[in-house]
Amino acid sequence: MNSATLTFFEVADDALVEGLRKGRYDAGMSLQGQSDPALKTQPLWTENMAVAMPPRFRLSGQAKLTIADLQDYPIYRWQAEACPLLDERLTSLMPVDQENVQRVASFEMMALWVAAGYGIGVSAQSRIERAHGWGIAMRPLADGPYEIVTYLQRPHAQADSVSERFERRAMQVTGADATE
Repeated sequence: MNSATLTFFEVADDALVEGLRKGRYDAGMSLQGQSDPALKTQPLWTENMAVAMPPRFRLSGQAKLTIADLQDYPIYRWQAEACPLLDERLTSLMPVDQENVQRVASFEMMALWVAAGYGIGVSAQSRIERAHGWGIAMRPLADGPYEIVTYLQRPHAQADSVSERFERRAMQVTGADATE
């Protein structure tokens, strides 16, 4: 491979960590921060979670919502947006005999169910805001912080110039702090 090029792969988090440790990958991005001493892990950006709802929904008069406000409604969650604290709180509020939290395969599927009035969705605030034209409204969650953090990871060993340039550019684009 030419040292001036980057090749991108999409792999599971455990495969990424193993690949970084064994030198198969020079850098990676993940939604899970690692406390592995062999890896340098830096947050790149943080997304706040929010509620997606139909525009004329009963709770639409409230500026912000709490998890408790959601307990009587079917909730759609896109499984790619991992937010353990949020999922734990949603699960703890739901009655044992009800399965109110439904997992969907994509944000678009969640937005479709919400726009059709079948329930509400919980997703990244910026994603919901961009989907406003699809017939869904957004309300922030008041009792968080419920956040999704994207991390840049690489081995602590000295990176090559291509990897360093990628890291600098990623930090520049996201406005992240480049300090360790």
